[in-house]
Amino acid sequence: MTEAEIHLLDTETWGQHELLEVICSRYFVLGSQGLAEYSWEVNGRDGRSPSASLRSLNRHLKDLSLIAVLDEGDPPLLSVGGLPSQVMVMPAWQQALVWALVTGFVTMAGSLWITHLDPTSTTLESAALQTALVFFTLPVMGSVLLASYARIFVSTAFEVESNHLIPLAFPVMSPDWPFSLISAIGQMRPDLHPIPNRRALGFIELTTPTVMFVCGSILTVLGLGMTSDQPPIYEAAPILVDTNFLVDILGSVILSSDVALKLQWIHPTGLAGIALSLASWALLLPIPGFPGDRILHALIGPEDMQEGSNQTSIFIATLGFTLLIFMSTEYWPWLLLAAIAAWRRFSPEQMPSPYIVDEYAGLDEVPMRQIATLTLAILLLGYPGLEPSYEMEDWDEGLSTESWPAFMTFEDGQTQIELTLEPVGVMPVSGWLQMRVEGAPLGGWQIDSECLDETGVCRFDDITQASPGSVSVSMNRNQMEASEQTFRLIILIDVANHVTEHAIVFQPIGVTTPIDPLWVMVEDTQTPRICVEIMVVEGDYVNLTNYDPFWSFENETSLGPGIHDLCMRGHEGAIQSLSMQDDQYRRIGPSILLFRENLSNDILFLPVEDTQAMIQVSDGEWLIPEWFESDSEYVIARGESGSAFCPSTDVIAEVNASGDWNRDLADRSSILIPAGEIGNATLRFGPSGWLALCEGTTMLASYRVAEGPDIMVEPGTLASRMPNGEFSIVNRENETMPISLDWTGDAVAWDNWEAGAPSEVAAMSSVTANASVHGDPLARWAAWVTADEDGITLHFAARSWEVA
Repeated sequence: MTEAEIHLLDTETWGQHELLEVICSRYFVLGSQGLAEYSWEVNGRDGRSPSASLRSLNRHLKDLSLIAVLDEGDPPLLSVGGLPSQVMVMPAWQQALVWALVTGFVTMAGSLWITHLDPTSTTLESAALQTALVFFTLPVMGSVLLASYARIFVSTAFEVESNHLIPLAFPVMSPDWPFSLISAIGQMRPDLHPIPNRRALGFIELTTPTVMFVCGSILTVLGLGMTSDQPPIYEAAPILVDTNFLVDILGSVILSSDVALKLQWIHPTGLAGIALSLASWALLLPIPGFPGDRILHALIGPEDMQEGSNQTSIFIATLGFTLLIFMSTEYWPWLLLAAIAAWRRFSPEQMPSPYIVDEYAGLDEVPMRQIATLTLAILLLGYPGLEPSYEMEDWDEGLSTESWPAFMTFEDGQTQIELTLEPVGVMPVSGWLQMRVEGAPLGGWQIDSECLDETGVCRFDDITQASPGSVSVSMNRNQMEASEQTFRLIILIDVANHVTEHAIVFQPIGVTTPIDPLWVMVEDTQTPRICVEIMVVEGDYVNLTNYDPFWSFENETSLGPGIHDLCMRGHEGAIQSLSMQDDQYRRIGPSILLFRENLSNDILFLPVEDTQAMIQVSDGEWLIPEWFESDSEYVIARGESGSAFCPSTDVIAEVNASGDWNRDLADRSSILIPAGEIGNATLRFGPSGWLALCEGTTMLASYRVAEGPDIMVEPGTLASRMPNGEFSIVNRENETMPISLDWTGDAVAWDNWEAGAPSEVAAMSSVTANASVHGDPLARWAAWVTADEDGITLHFAARSWEVA
């Protein structure tokens, strides 16, 4: 009797229950009936295992559109039901259409990456599209197609029907996701797609991520090898990508160049590899609906997955993972992934579980180890970090000073330092370095470097991350009779659009000295307060003395070993009474004498910060005074912050100084003033920062800039000490300004002083004032002019030496 006749006899002779019972009894020894209508406790017939008997039974039932499943138990329970009706998958032509559409999306994203690396090309031009197709699209889509065929091959080996994967991709490129590829998904519902056993489920679900991860890692290494060592000419902020641990290891072994460097402008093939690695890693996460969750089913088993304590553990782990992601990063793809994981895991509508036909077979130890080891290896080695891609902020920010020290020591009047030149971002950097010593006005320090030219400027060109440079600087004292004292080396980094400064403090070894080489202006008031920290070395004990009547100590003057705060309070006129200036036109503070028992005494000279002469700007305009005319050309430079420096280059725009003219001075800008008359010159700039007059790199004068009435003093400037005798007060405002006289100090009543000025000065005119000293009084004095909205004040202060 043929098989067809047996089937026909079966269906015509018995009812459904009897029919299934007779058919199952041919392959199993049937025991008690289960709770379901078509279920029995069974054992294998003729010594065969229940799993082998189940495979034979299902081959028989398949033609009847039925399927039998074997649950865990002892004895196992056999249940027979209808074969699940799978949702119709897309026909071949629709699948081809989807693949073609996604291929176009990936090509478009690849073209955007090409134009990002090469701004001279456009996204839709044929060259960019061809390059993207060859080096980005084909690697991505080819690898996904290979993974799809590999999945079909493994499914066929386990006698499971399978279809091609459907790739998903974005046709755009953004700093947060420049990879285009999102995922590759199957077309069949897992609860309607029977899988023979847990072993088959594990290997089938692991195939796609494994193939994509291996292809991605290989392509990433190849792409890094194809990436140039030199950066492209970016016109916008570059997008940086990161790799996983495996690629880092392979890159360090295989590639001779720096992997982290090339990731800033990686070749499209490398980007394709990273996209595949990211997608494969995400697929293995235990998120309901992802292959990683179905692999977890295969490892744990459906029954244990539904067990209460395991569900609680999975819920807690998912919640912890979600909170960790939200606290650790703002990278929105990871936030979205964590949200999906939490939503699907906690949703009352559970995602369908895999349809495992033979749960009784379980999962042997060997395949369990293979599946678990490979899954964990990909998850660990493929971990992409909290931010796999981001936009570099400081991509064109000039020269980096991160490796430069901020503090060094020296001895015997000499020191040297090596400065590494490397860019902050990715773009090649060219520019100049200027160096000068601040503090220690009596130190006589000389700066020597092979890089410095005759003007004291160091030129550097085309510094990149792959080809950094270095500058060796040595410094020596030429006035050894003065004691060693802390000083600082100020380095101006002059790069187009990025002018910065770096200070290195040099402190002598084994010498009592201030920690900082300048007095800090703590209170800039009529009675100023200046402070500095002083370090007394071990074995030294000093007594501090000051003979300046305008200044007095505010704290202890007998100092033992250790670090001490040294502050001085000035009377009105204290700053203006300081007659000495350093090379940057800061006033040198009061002399501090250090007396020691049985040891040589010493003296401290420290400039006071922010004490340069001042000019005031009214309504953003400032007239160049007539006495700024010179027989030789000079440069006016301006900055909004930092220290005053002269321009590094002599390529400066010269103004046409005849007649009326005006110029806007931006931050770190300069103009060349020709020799001779300068006409009616107006400069426009903000009421802050500094202004410097230069001849080459030599500073002729330096001024602080502030908001206020445009009043000038000739000779001299506002708030600076007037010479003994007559001087002019020049009103450059369009209104008359009153003039008042202010006397202060314990010695102003003496007959040695004469100070006076007219009661007012008309608009756009000047008056003569006088501040004179007669005889040789035992006092220090200062005269200075200030101006505010209430008018002009001529100040005169005098203090006798006896109060020191």
